[in-house]
Amino acid sequence: MPYVRIDDSDLSAQPISVPLERVRPLLDQGASAGISPSRLLEETAISDSMERAPEDGAVSLADYYRIQNLLAILIGDETCHLSQRQLIPGSTDFVLRHVGDCTSLQQAMRVIAESYNMLHGGAYNRVEVSGSFVDYIIDDNEFPYTFEPGSDIVFFSMESTLIFLHCMLVTISPQIATEAVTALSLKRPKRDDRCSHLSYWQLPVKYNQSVYRMRFDADLATRQMPKPAATQLSARAVYDTIQMSVARLEPHHSKAARDQVEECFRQGLHEQHEIAREMRMSVATLRRRLSEEGTSFRDLREQVLNRQAKMLLLQGLSVMEVSEQLGFAEFRSFVRAFKNWNGVTPAVFISNNRDSSAEN
Repeated sequence: MPYVRIDDSDLSAQPISVPLERVRPLLDQGASAGISPSRLLEETAISDSMERAPEDGAVSLADYYRIQNLLAILIGDETCHLSQRQLIPGSTDFVLRHVGDCTSLQQAMRVIAESYNMLHGGAYNRVEVSGSFVDYIIDDNEFPYTFEPGSDIVFFSMESTLIFLHCMLVTISPQIATEAVTALSLKRPKRDDRCSHLSYWQLPVKYNQSVYRMRFDADLATRQMPKPAATQLSARAVYDTIQMSVARLEPHHSKAARDQVEECFRQGLHEQHEIAREMRMSVATLRRRLSEEGTSFRDLREQVLNRQAKMLLLQGLSVMEVSEQLGFAEFRSFVRAFKNWNGVTPAVFISNNRDSSAEN
C-alpha cells in the first residue's frame, strides 16, 4: 500500500482534537484507582462539563496529553494501565538519562528503543537502517495489552505513543528531529473522521501495516547533533514539547483568548506585554478579549502557576525547587501564594496526596 499524505486542509478550521470516547478510558482508569474524573479535569484545567458533553464532543490533543501525564503520576503507571507490565513514574526520565551522551539522532533512537525494551520486558522496539532511511519500529504483536489487541483504543494509544516518541526526539534535538522524519506507518486499517490527532503528522502515512514505523532521513539522522542540555532530559520537557508542537499546528484565530494566553504561559512567557505581542494585539485589546470571556490576565496567570505548582509537587520536587522553577522571588512568597490559591500550604498538599495514594 502506498503512503498517503495527510490532508492538512482542515488545520485552518479546527484544533487537533481527540474524541471524548478516547478520553473516557483514561478517566475510567483514574476512577478505578479512586481518582474522580472531576479531579483530573480540575487539576488539568479542563472544564468538568466535559463529563456531561455529548458523545461526539472532543478535547484538544494537548489537553489529552495533560490528562495522561497527571493520571500517570497519580496512579503510578506511565502506561496508564494500558500494559499488564506497568512503568513506574520516572521511567521516561530513566530512558532520557541514557540519551545524554548520544551524538546523533540515530544513536539516540537506538538507546531509547533498548531502554524501553528493558522496561517493558520484551523486544518490541528496534531501529533499522535501510539505504537512505533510518526506521524506528514498534512491533506490538506480542505486547501484553490490558485492552483487546486490534481495538480502536489500542490503535489510538499506539498512535499517541508515536507522537510522544517523536516529541521526545524533538526535545533532544529540535531542528534535526523535526526535519528528519519523512513518513509514518500505522496498523490502523484506514483513516476515519475521528483521526484528527493524526494531523500532527505533516507527512505521508501508510495504513494497515504489520508494525508501527517512523521513517527518518538517514543523512539527517546520522548527522552530529549538539549534546542535549540536562533540562531537555526529562518527561516534563517532553510534555512541554508536546504542548508547544500542538499549539504551533492549531489555528490561533479560532481559539479563545484565554486558551492562547495559557499556551504562551506554557511556552515560558509570563509578562502581559510579551504575550500580547505574541498574539499580535495590543495589551488593551488582550484585556478586553479576556474580560469578554469572563476572566483576566492576573487570574489566568495564577491558575496556570497553581497547576504547574501542584504538578511539580506531585512529581516529587521540593517546595524550594518548585518556588525557584516558577520564578518566585523568595520561598515564603510561594508558600503564601499557594495557600491563598488552595487553602492549604504546599507541605499539607503533599501530605494529603501522599495519604490518598497510600489508601489507593
